[in-house]
Amino acid sequence: MKRTLKKYSQSFRDQVLEDYFKSDLNRSAFCRKWDINRVTFEGWLNTCKNEKNCVSLQPNSKTMDAKTKTIDDLRAENERLRHEVEYYKLRSMGYERLIEIVKEEDGIDLLKKDGAKQ
Repeated sequence: MKRTLKKYSQSFRDQVLEDYFKSDLNRSAFCRKWDINRVTFEGWLNTCKNEKNCVSLQPNSKTMDAKTKTIDDLRAENERLRHEVEYYKLRSMGYERLIEIVKEEDGIDLLKKDGAKQ
């Protein structure tokens, strides 16, 4: 069986590439959705990467927003965890100071096991 080559217009390619970068589908599923040969689609992607004014490289696409949001979320979580670590360090220092005070005032060593063999 002989294959026939399909010709696609530039506007159709741009529309497909824009939809690809806005969607969450992988390449295989996306090619099935648009009924496009995967090799052809890969060629469009490679051409798009080499061009300056490509639809896919616009910063307002969903993919870029999702990545930026994820980075912002990670930064916020990192900051929260830093504060949490600082809190637990201060808490630990407070417990250590409490143990020292009890030892000085009451003569009880809380770190020593009760009934330890001498």
